[in-house]
Amino acid sequence: MSRLRVHEVAPRDGLQNEAVALSTAAKVELIRLLIACAPQSIEITSFVRPDRVPQLADADDLCVRLQEQDWYRQARAQGLSCAGLVANAAGLDRLLAAGLDCVTLLVSASEGHSRANVGMGVEQALSSCLEMIDTARRAGLRTRAYVSMAFGCPIDGPTDPGRVLELAQAMAQAGSDQVILADTLGVATVEQTTGLVGAALDAIAAERLGLHMHDTSRRAVACCRAGIEVGVTALDSAAGGTGGCPFAPGAAGNLDTRALLQLGEEMERPTTLSAPALEQAEVFLRQQLQLPQPPQPHP
Repeated sequence: MSRLRVHEVAPRDGLQNEAVALSTAAKVELIRLLIACAPQSIEITSFVRPDRVPQLADADDLCVRLQEQDWYRQARAQGLSCAGLVANAAGLDRLLAAGLDCVTLLVSASEGHSRANVGMGVEQALSSCLEMIDTARRAGLRTRAYVSMAFGCPIDGPTDPGRVLELAQAMAQAGSDQVILADTLGVATVEQTTGLVGAALDAIAAERLGLHMHDTSRRAVACCRAGIEVGVTALDSAAGGTGGCPFAPGAAGNLDTRALLQLGEEMERPTTLSAPALEQAEVFLRQQLQLPQPPQPHP
């Protein structure tokens, strides 16, 4: 069986909703530690308005500093994909100048969340997303397009699966390299995940479909297991299970990368992740965010 492909989101989604804002130097060190864990790709930052997401206000400077690091240039040369999230054409211009190779885009399946998050209705947000997919592809960049609020929204309530599939298919048809179903609020059930992933795979090739799960309801691991059983191999996670969405009240952290590593081992679907390196990254991240370290197992 093929390996699970891990997209590490701690430097972006893992930091954007935390009370403590890391210094740029701390982010550089965090990214170094996370790259040592050997994910297939990593989300470096977000090129959005600083007043909207102040924790990531240093996106441009961060990328300049990363390009000065030998270990970063070596990882890129060896095939590590480095992504940044953008919300509009101005953000895409910044990403292009920053030298990243992958663009993260999102469209909410919820009208209320779309307006709260990007100030546009769903149709307008989709149109903008499809235009940026085209621009990014013509510039030689990879694209990751997310359908956020794919299972439920704190503003509009349960999400219509048909709407999610319409958005996902539009992104796939526009040529996005990956289309990711995102449980931004962390409310998905195993049954919902199985049904939505199965329906999406009828229209989108398995290697292009991914899952991004939050653990609000403590079902992220079970839902990822269900997605893998149906055919998904690409999953997002964050070291230490950090993060959340500032525009989705109630959303808890992301699927913990350690939990994903363990899930892959249990299912005999290994990842490329290094457990010792991941432990080092988690300890550093929790120290920087002033979070308690998890209890150590008894020998």
